[in-house]
Amino acid sequence: MHPNSQTPIISTILLNWNRADLLEKTLESYLSTIRTPFELFIIDNASTDTSRDVINRITEQYPNVSAIFLPENQGGKAFNVALPLCRGRFIHFSENDLEYLPGWDAYVLRAFEDFPKLGQLSLFAPVPTDEEVWELKPASLKHRNGTIIYEAHQNVGTSSVIRAELVARGLRFDNIVGDNGVLFPNDGKFSYDIKQQGYLVAWSHHYLVNNLGHYGEEIENRLNYYRQTYDGKNWLKVEKLQRRFEEWKQKPRPQRRSVLFPDDPVLPEKSEPTRECPEPQLWSMFDGWTAEVETLEFLYSLVRLVKPRYVVETGTWHGFTATAIGQALKRNGRGRLVSLEIDADSVAVARKRVQQHGVADVVTVLEQSSLTFTPEEPIDFLLLDSALEIRE
Repeated sequence: MHPNSQTPIISTILLNWNRADLLEKTLESYLSTIRTPFELFIIDNASTDTSRDVINRITEQYPNVSAIFLPENQGGKAFNVALPLCRGRFIHFSENDLEYLPGWDAYVLRAFEDFPKLGQLSLFAPVPTDEEVWELKPASLKHRNGTIIYEAHQNVGTSSVIRAELVARGLRFDNIVGDNGVLFPNDGKFSYDIKQQGYLVAWSHHYLVNNLGHYGEEIENRLNYYRQTYDGKNWLKVEKLQRRFEEWKQKPRPQRRSVLFPDDPVLPEKSEPTRECPEPQLWSMFDGWTAEVETLEFLYSLVRLVKPRYVVETGTWHGFTATAIGQALKRNGRGRLVSLEIDADSVAVARKRVQQHGVADVVTVLEQSSLTFTPEEPIDFLLLDSALEIRE
């Protein structure tokens, strides 16, 4: 049964103001990727381009897509117009400059199920992609049942998903009036109000969308639009846009792909710059706790080189390192790894990864503290990746 013929689980409100070409990409990608029963409300904030034509074409094709054309631009408060109409358990706010990626809705539902106190989830990760003119957002990793989110230290942006119960409690969008009169959604207050009710506000583990509106190429192609927008944001201004854009143009473009784990999403490293490592985003990561992609490939190569018989790893976490070493041992034709982890949830995730990559015959993941472990034979290769206080 097509998701548009069932009672909605996700109620999406898409806010549009001009840029009909990006709106069309957003709608087409959303409708082609969502697999969850949904309803979609498109609110047009008094656009002056061909947006109405795009919206009318979509509403004619999909019975569960509705359009609301506002006579004047209401800014972020326009989201509130559709809230009384939403029937889903989750309310999804979308801007009009995104490209939705396959599986985005499945991850969203899993995150809300695994984190009962999650109130708002961004469609973005805390580390901008190489294509974005944006900045690193401070956040802390949280995990449960194999699902990773990053708790936001501040607010997340507009494009996000919330629990519908928050709307029932009176949550609404307010505006920030820009210096040039442009109305912006008050994302900071929106996230703050959610936190005040005892809920988590978080970034996703990885990007669920391509954030086209922040891509450097998009800004370059529509520079006047972005200058007007940033000029109204007194906390940013055009000067900051220009600085960000110039920095983006000078940035290297590493290939974000792992030869060992080609199917897993890879992001720039999330660490802040330090004197010892002034450009951490040159490295790549799977998550904030796993060793960098480059480190995993180094360990794989090192094990291939030294041909150990008995390997011990402490601090398995989600099993990327254990699997990388296991792949090297398999190709060596000898050797076995014992990996130690005290967190039961992480052990389950690691064992599943080891099994999926076909190295369970050479990798054993034990739910045990390294402080109580007695090796069965002399250790040829030892990797200490436990918490720092244990290693010290």
